[in-house]
Amino acid sequence: MDIKNHDTDRRKPVMRKGFRVSVFIAVSLGIILMVFRYFGFVSKTVYEESVSHLTEVFHQSDNMLRELANKNLTYLHMWGENLQNISGEDEIRDYIEKAQEDAGFLEFYFLSADGNYKMVTGETGFLGLQENIEEDIRQGNDVITNAAVPGKSQLLVFATPRAHGSYQGFEYDAIAIAYENDDIVDVLDISAFNGNAKSYVVHPDGRVVVDHSFESWGNTYNFLGVLREHSNMSEKEILELSEKFKAGHTDAMMINLDGRDYYLVYEKSDIQDWMFLGLVKADIVNASMNSLQRSTIVLVGAVVLCIAAFLISLVIQKSRTNLKKKDTEILYRDELFQKLSMNVDDVFLMLDVKTYQADYVSPNAEKLLGVTVEQICKDVWTLGKLNPGEADDLEKNYLEGIQVHEQREWDFEYVHQKTGEKRWFHNVAMGSEVNGKKKYILVLSDRTSDRKMNQALSEAVRAAETANKAKSTFLSNMSHDIRTPMNAIIGFTTLAVSNIDDKERVRDYLGKILSSSNHLLSLINDILDMSRIESGKIHLEETEVSLSEVLHDLKTIISGQIHAKQLELYMDVMDVTNEDVYCDKTRLNQVLLNLLSNAIKFTPAGGTVSVRLREYPGTQRGCELYEIRVKDNGIGMSQKFVQKIFSPFERERTSTVSRTQGTGLGMAITKNIVDMMGGTIEVQTEQGKGTEFIIRLSLRIQPEHHRTEKIAELEGLKALVVDDDFNTCDSVTKMLVKVGMRSEWTLSGREAVLRARQSVEMADAFHAYIIDWRLPDMNGIEVTRQIRSLGDDTPIIILTAYDWSDIEAEARAAGVTAFCAKPMFMSDIRETLMTAIGQKQNGHEDSILPKAGLDFRNRSILLVEDNELNSEIAVEILNEYGFLVDTAENGAEAVEKIKNSIPGNYDLVLMDVQMPVMNGYEATQQIRALDDPALAGITILAMTANAFDEDRKKALECGMDGFLSKPIVVEELISALQDNLYE
Repeated sequence: MDIKNHDTDRRKPVMRKGFRVSVFIAVSLGIILMVFRYFGFVSKTVYEESVSHLTEVFHQSDNMLRELANKNLTYLHMWGENLQNISGEDEIRDYIEKAQEDAGFLEFYFLSADGNYKMVTGETGFLGLQENIEEDIRQGNDVITNAAVPGKSQLLVFATPRAHGSYQGFEYDAIAIAYENDDIVDVLDISAFNGNAKSYVVHPDGRVVVDHSFESWGNTYNFLGVLREHSNMSEKEILELSEKFKAGHTDAMMINLDGRDYYLVYEKSDIQDWMFLGLVKADIVNASMNSLQRSTIVLVGAVVLCIAAFLISLVIQKSRTNLKKKDTEILYRDELFQKLSMNVDDVFLMLDVKTYQADYVSPNAEKLLGVTVEQICKDVWTLGKLNPGEADDLEKNYLEGIQVHEQREWDFEYVHQKTGEKRWFHNVAMGSEVNGKKKYILVLSDRTSDRKMNQALSEAVRAAETANKAKSTFLSNMSHDIRTPMNAIIGFTTLAVSNIDDKERVRDYLGKILSSSNHLLSLINDILDMSRIESGKIHLEETEVSLSEVLHDLKTIISGQIHAKQLELYMDVMDVTNEDVYCDKTRLNQVLLNLLSNAIKFTPAGGTVSVRLREYPGTQRGCELYEIRVKDNGIGMSQKFVQKIFSPFERERTSTVSRTQGTGLGMAITKNIVDMMGGTIEVQTEQGKGTEFIIRLSLRIQPEHHRTEKIAELEGLKALVVDDDFNTCDSVTKMLVKVGMRSEWTLSGREAVLRARQSVEMADAFHAYIIDWRLPDMNGIEVTRQIRSLGDDTPIIILTAYDWSDIEAEARAAGVTAFCAKPMFMSDIRETLMTAIGQKQNGHEDSILPKAGLDFRNRSILLVEDNELNSEIAVEILNEYGFLVDTAENGAEAVEKIKNSIPGNYDLVLMDVQMPVMNGYEATQQIRALDDPALAGITILAMTANAFDEDRKKALECGMDGFLSKPIVVEELISALQDNLYE
């Protein structure tokens, strides 16, 4: 036997077996390859068909959402326009309830831009909106966003801006309606997959707007978070999907959630930046192909896989799943911590003990501290030493030496690095050990709001205590302000009685008494009108005002105080060409009297008080700038007190001031009035040297008094001004030039006499002398005597800031032609010069009552007044104007007289309010109820000392036609009678 051939034959079966195995393996591989290709083809076809079908289904749902949004916004626009035409709250409530019934929304809100709301039921609260809508509301854009209200599920809110409106006192910027998430889900329900399809409406960053997800997942707030927790997608894939959302792509993909395959279809919605997502289980979509897929999978598994490989792959897959789940949990916790940290007022840091490098900084650091996370990580000392606010050593490191598990706490002040705002933090520092390395953990808690709240509460308590104390002493302390005009009234009344036979002098005193009385009345009205004092609301009333009258009346009122304290008073004007202006005379008087009263109070005897008025060109057409300086050489003020001089109830506490009576309200009221008049006030002061207040007001001038005409009789003539004050000489000289005269001036009485002698010798005589009464070398009367001794009969006018009644006889005997009071305005100098040269009589009419523009003779009035003195005064005033006056002592008597009269017997009724038997309100109501319409419709004017706004309102409500307050202001009385009798 051939051994070689035998061996070869023996190897053939082995070779065939190997060949068969090889062939089997090759065929198997070929089959497997074909199966995989077939499986790939089927899978691709199934995927494309499924995606196409799903895209169409979810696109229809997106259209339904868009239609819902358009419908609701259209409704809101329509409701917003209709609500503008509805005024009653009940009508608004009925309208909104009908709208809710028609549209089916859950709630209706009147919404402010900052998120506060009010419902038609009156319920208020804060709508926790997902977006900051304030800018959209301000720009007039419609808004659709999520909101959270305590006690309710997540809401979808549709809002449209409106012009500022008000409902039940709530100022709103928009109206809004809200649907619960379940209501929106019902609209988007997809019936094509027997309710198994789920959908979301999300923002590009994954925040969920509408949640139609699986119950097992609970409430979903961020879709990307769902993918991290329930899918096997990597973080990179999730971030890529987020970028597609932000780019507004429309696409589909297959994802695995909780071990099951899902189709995810997404497309850009037309509503804001929303994305519409659809999620359906793959086996539901591919139900018709499941059998083929299962057979293919079984075939492939039978050929390719073995039990061992399956077990190994199962172990590997499980390991991977567990790792990814843990990664997802870590990422979720990290994101949750980041979200939480951004919404709390605590900054968390972890520092290395040796290097003090920050291993971790919470992302809210920049918001609370104004320093970026990168800056802190680079150098933690950019925050400062974080030392306690009361620390002595600011360079000390208070972290050093903290042991593991040891904790230290302290408060420290910090300046926000971006806003510059001072903030207060509570610092908790702990020692810890991480992976064998020692670390410091810091928690910086922002306590600014708590501190500010505590400060506000403390300040409120102090303010309340101060206000209560101030109110309790207010009326007793007002005596000084009331005594100022009262002193003038009493003083001039005494002088009038003492000089009762001197008609001209008595007339002058009575005019000054009337001026002081008017100011006292306005002051009393302000004191009694507590609502305006407490709220700080003072109303201005512009009238025609002569600045000359204002300053002269001011001098009259304070002259008694000046004389009593033996003070020198200087009042002058400079460059005032427009003395007739429009302003609130009462308020201007109040400002100047407050300043002058303070100057007099705080200037010791022998001191000086001055008032200077100057006019500057105005910056507005028809207006001029007026500067008023009130100056004294009194005790002055400290610079510390100047900082709060205009605060209510503030007075400087010194031994001198403490003995001086006052409320501490005067300067606060003064500042308030000056601000309302559009002016400025500043103070210059130094302790022991005095104080100067400077007021600047832009006042509208009276155009009919703008131009000053020259006096033909004086044109070209020469005058001499004699005054020891340069400014007075300069001002009077300029005014003389404007009336057409040539003017010279001197500061000395002796020089004035010398110039008068030279002018006579040189045949260029002066035609008028204007001489100050008080000159340093000789007084004006002595200067007059010496000029008259030269044989000069030129008119001589004495200029003085004081009452000249005591020196008038001596001055006339010395040769004085006329007197003129300081401060001297253009109108004063014109009138005085015309009187001096005999062109105008310096006399007055017999009556100081204002003239009436109409004839009241034989007009009949019924005066209803229970006080005999008030009745006598009113009757005398009315008789002066020609009225026939009948009287009644109470309301019942008045009703009877009107009832028994014939229409036309009485033209008008002046009705008091507080009277015995029957008050004025009841009497008016009974007169209005008379059967005869002519008698019932008679004009009735209230004339009462009840002068508050609520009294005026009550008088008009009961049927009166007008309202006059007591004491009687003749101008107002005559004006009201003219308006009502000659309508």
